[in-house]
Amino acid sequence: MRKGLASHPALVSSSGLALLVSACASEGPLHTHVGDWRDEVIYQLVTDRFANGDPENDTIDGIGPIPGDFSRFQGGDWRGVEAHLDYVQALGASTIWISPIVDNVPRMDVGDGYHGYWARDATRLEAHFGSEDDLRSLVSAAHARGLHVIVDVVTNHTGRVFFYDRDGDGAQDTSADPTIDETQPPYRAEAYDVPVIFTEDARLFAPLASSLEGDASHERDPGALSLLPEHFHRRGYGDLTISEQRRYGDFPDGLRDFDTERDDVIDAHVQSWVTWVLRTDVDGLRLDAVPHAEAPFWQAFCRRLRARLAALGKHRFFLLGEIFEADPRDMVPYLSADALDGGFDIPLKYALVNRVLTDGGAPSEAVPVLETARTYFRDAPQPEGIGLSPWQARVALIDNHDTGRLRSEIDDPFAVDQSLVAIFTVDAIPCVYYGTEQELAGPGGHLGREPLWLAGYGEDRPTFQLIRVLSAIRRGSPALRRGSLAVRFASSHASRGDDGLPSTGHEDAGLLAWERTHEGEHVLVALNAHPLQRSLATFPTTLPAGRYEDALEGEQAIEVGADGSVSLEIPPRRSRIFVRAR
Repeated sequence: MRKGLASHPALVSSSGLALLVSACASEGPLHTHVGDWRDEVIYQLVTDRFANGDPENDTIDGIGPIPGDFSRFQGGDWRGVEAHLDYVQALGASTIWISPIVDNVPRMDVGDGYHGYWARDATRLEAHFGSEDDLRSLVSAAHARGLHVIVDVVTNHTGRVFFYDRDGDGAQDTSADPTIDETQPPYRAEAYDVPVIFTEDARLFAPLASSLEGDASHERDPGALSLLPEHFHRRGYGDLTISEQRRYGDFPDGLRDFDTERDDVIDAHVQSWVTWVLRTDVDGLRLDAVPHAEAPFWQAFCRRLRARLAALGKHRFFLLGEIFEADPRDMVPYLSADALDGGFDIPLKYALVNRVLTDGGAPSEAVPVLETARTYFRDAPQPEGIGLSPWQARVALIDNHDTGRLRSEIDDPFAVDQSLVAIFTVDAIPCVYYGTEQELAGPGGHLGREPLWLAGYGEDRPTFQLIRVLSAIRRGSPALRRGSLAVRFASSHASRGDDGLPSTGHEDAGLLAWERTHEGEHVLVALNAHPLQRSLATFPTTLPAGRYEDALEGEQAIEVGADGSVSLEIPPRRSRIFVRAR
């Protein structure tokens, strides 16, 4: 796969506000920049780790980078991202997903809030990343280049903004003994009936009075809501493997769980993100920890947010959920009517990327996530959503900031290559985690969030070139961006045995092929996941008869018979994207 690469997302109150809302929209407080999200390639980056464009914001209130300790700030910021937008475009990405933007609890015993997931004050931006002008400049510069911006958002919890004063002495006691600890006391089914003492000024934007909703001039400065104990569940540390505790308990490290059943909490979250979207004109939100809040919260939040933004001129605003579930059926409640537009295809990662392409399982094991799973999903777009069904709005990935880099889990670079080919050619929106193109290999946690400047921003690495080629092939093919998918062949034979060694004796072991079709265009994608043997098979397709060439490596061509049958023989660990010869 290395050869030949160089050449190539209503609370408009009443009808009495209709004229006001229309006037605000016509003045263009917001714009719709995205046509069809299926045309996008998403590039995920951790702001603190991507590029340092302004050393003056490295240290805020005495808290600054500790080079080499990846649990602490390293210095990246929004100016740095803006300065490297040409790099993102050169890779072939069209949307950047940036880590959370609001003010965080900056430093705790377990690390720093460099990642953005320890929100403290949602009415302010994280000063380590820059100013509001810096963020607006980044978004504006991206739009000027035809790029789009998704912002990461946490609505389930805050950072560690209070402690449970279980002994009533007004001081925070930490202990390995759960009967004493006031930072992560054990979960209980009802809220703790002890004083809650705030150590941080935790705030959201205050919901507007209905008479002001839709008035952009007020929504830009709606005032702050100081969070109180009743805004949180206050049930202590939850075991994330137990459904009730995952929904109502605090996150690890003392991250405090919002009471997301409360209407005022929902409205404050909606107001907060209406305000930031108005101020920045971003194109979508990536919503964190979706299964940790109940499905009705997501329906209410998404419905109200979409209506407010649509009234202000922002349409096709992507609400993308981190639904970290291995079974696609467990994703469905969060993608029901009025809820999220789409979610990350974690089932595809586990079944295809992990099980088949890296662990050597039988390709037939991936058929359910490629085909059968779509029957679980609603077949209609969300009202006021992005115009795609939840299945069409899935986002495919090989790894991210939470999973650890795929390259850290396997010493075969061609398995990573094949995984990238897969996410660029299935019927989902591909997402690349920053640093993959520079072949970074950090394992999970902080070590998988390396500063990109340590590797540099060169464009000559083979994986950079591969992603660029895949982006170009996808961009030029409506079938790969918008077509239906049908599995045409999936070997029932694994390419590795239970002992981890390559299997032998089956000529089709490791072979997987699917067809993408759109308005008369047909593309056949074929992967041989076997590390050692050439694999071959003959199978039917709906490809019109004729000659097809490999758009990826350019080394192989096939002849499709009059009946649509195809005979393939693919070298070990090679991938093919067959398109009609011109």
